[in-house]
Amino acid sequence: MKRKQLIIPIIFICIATFISFNGISATASENPVTALDGIMDLSGWDWEEQPVIKIDGEWEFYWNQLLTPDDFRSINIATKKKLISLPRAWNNYDLDGQTLSGSGYATFRLSIKNPGNMVLAIKMPRIFTSFTMWENGNLLAQAGKVSDDSKQMVPQYLPQVHYIQTNTDTIELIIQVANARHRSGGILESIQLGTASAIMDIRVRNVSMDLFLFGSLFIIGFYHIALFLFRTKDRSTLYLGFYSIMISLRTLLVGEIFFIHMFPSFSWELAHKIQTLAYYYGVPLVFMFLRSVFPKDVSKKINGVIQAVGTAFSVLVLLTPARIFTLFNPIYQVFSILAFLYVLWIVITTCIKKRDGAYLIGIGLTIMVLTAFNDVFFLSVVFADNHNHFFRSFLTRGDLTSIGLLILTVCQSLLIAKKFSGSFHQVESLTEKLRKTNISLEEKVKERTNALEHSKEELRTAYQAVSRSEKSLQNLMQNVSHDLRTPISTIKGYVSAILDGIIQEPAQQEKYLVRVHEKVNQLNTMVQELFDLSQLESRQLQLQLVQTPVVDFIRGVSEKCSMDMSQANVSLCIFYPDKWEEPNSDISELFMEVDIQRIDRVFTNLLSNAIKFTPEDGQIYLSFDLINKNKMLQIVISDTGIGMSDEDQTHIFERFYVVSKARKAGTSSSGLGLAIVKEIVEYHNGQIFVKSKLGEGSRFTITLPVCENMS
Repeated sequence: MKRKQLIIPIIFICIATFISFNGISATASENPVTALDGIMDLSGWDWEEQPVIKIDGEWEFYWNQLLTPDDFRSINIATKKKLISLPRAWNNYDLDGQTLSGSGYATFRLSIKNPGNMVLAIKMPRIFTSFTMWENGNLLAQAGKVSDDSKQMVPQYLPQVHYIQTNTDTIELIIQVANARHRSGGILESIQLGTASAIMDIRVRNVSMDLFLFGSLFIIGFYHIALFLFRTKDRSTLYLGFYSIMISLRTLLVGEIFFIHMFPSFSWELAHKIQTLAYYYGVPLVFMFLRSVFPKDVSKKINGVIQAVGTAFSVLVLLTPARIFTLFNPIYQVFSILAFLYVLWIVITTCIKKRDGAYLIGIGLTIMVLTAFNDVFFLSVVFADNHNHFFRSFLTRGDLTSIGLLILTVCQSLLIAKKFSGSFHQVESLTEKLRKTNISLEEKVKERTNALEHSKEELRTAYQAVSRSEKSLQNLMQNVSHDLRTPISTIKGYVSAILDGIIQEPAQQEKYLVRVHEKVNQLNTMVQELFDLSQLESRQLQLQLVQTPVVDFIRGVSEKCSMDMSQANVSLCIFYPDKWEEPNSDISELFMEVDIQRIDRVFTNLLSNAIKFTPEDGQIYLSFDLINKNKMLQIVISDTGIGMSDEDQTHIFERFYVVSKARKAGTSSSGLGLAIVKEIVEYHNGQIFVKSKLGEGSRFTITLPVCENMS
């Protein structure tokens, strides 16, 4: 398979990899039950069959109110409640004609009916940007500090798991949320409720994956930076190393945010800056890596724009608080999408141009770009100012870039290993060449002598081949001369006899003119055969191909051969499987594309030769069969004639070759018939073979392609 043909399968594998990253989560995200009017009814819910459910849907929403369980019991607030569909940011939420911004505080409330009497667990995602949660009046979880005073509010991302004992018919969840440090506020990701074991499995699996990606990317990043220090000429390892370390740190600040669990007092602002910088400056690092690998294919101007924009946004992150730089996230998301589309274009271009390492790096880059697209679109949905149900149905994770980068680094490492291996092979090759160069002069002379002897032998062989060719050409000219001179001489003699008055009787003159006409036809046939053969060999002859059912083709060939044999003194026997006579035979649905006139010539020539070299009362056999699982029609013409030698079989299809037995027998032949037969058969994408033995006859086998449907 050519390298260009690998592009489509590579892209297919990348897309399949991308889909697989989201497949499990997407399936799990389909909720058969959602909250309505602040109530989620789990009556009849089978926790064994579906151990986890996302408590999405309509929650009670109380804007600019931080209500506690006591407030709900002491105050009648039914008339004050609003409904909001979670998960979503409260940005642009229409509250009685008021459009909400990201900053503010609110209380969310949900009643879960009939959860069952068992120990459940609730998994809290990131809440933007602080929350306090009660379950049936008991303080259950919190992250940061919730306050109606923006100066007192303390942000913190802290995904966590808590257990719930469902010994009541209703679980009441009350969540206070406050945000003054991010452009988006509210519950942007789904809260999950499930059995304790299932929720913990999710937690453990996510934490394990985060730690695995962190460790792998950090080690690989350090390794690539070390490679650069030993070989500063190749800057691609430096850029990829820095990018890997940046993404490894980001891995601990997204998903389960394992770093904050280890260091709870770590600054939310600083953590968010690190996470955002890994995204903002990651795009320029990817382009620096790409340009160092493919300098001729990455536009210098486009790369300059990428570096300028990425650096500017990174500086913005360093100099401004999160509530400011997060406002520019949508702009940079659009910018990064355009940049990564250009990366895909470079991948395709370099693969087409067969750049060194293009296919291996292309696989890694394509997968990384697809995972980056996923994360960008996920963030666009999560931080969107509207609730996009369509994208949320299949974008369920926003931290796949680490996986894509890991695959890219593996591909890069394989390419480095390939280059090192190539260098070692080159060193070994040069060493071997040096060893051979130091061989003694005597050995070199011996080798040269052997080479000369070998050349001498080749020249002798070539001379013999030329001699044979000259002899063959001489014989060819003799045969052609004989075949042309004899009829010309005969014609000359007949015409002279008439012109000189030797033949005066009209009847006798007419007889002589008939013979002249026959000889002229003979010469014309030879010339026409030469012309036809030349056109066939050069593939200039236009065949009149006709779609013909195999049944009709066999019937036509059989009838034609039977008619040609009617005047011969030998008998013709035709064979084909009995099952073909059945009305519902498979052969009835098979077709061929043939030039009827040319194919008739094939069988006419073969049958004529069989009659010519078969003694009286001999037998000629014609048989048909389907081979190669009904893909080829096999036709065999055999006789009980004189046969031919092995040498004759080798040359029988050559131009002007005449079987020696034929000349001895006194039969005339141009030596072109079988050559024309072979060309016609091969013109139909078929084959012809011969098998013969002196004194036992000859067997010609023809195969022609067939198919089930010619439409």
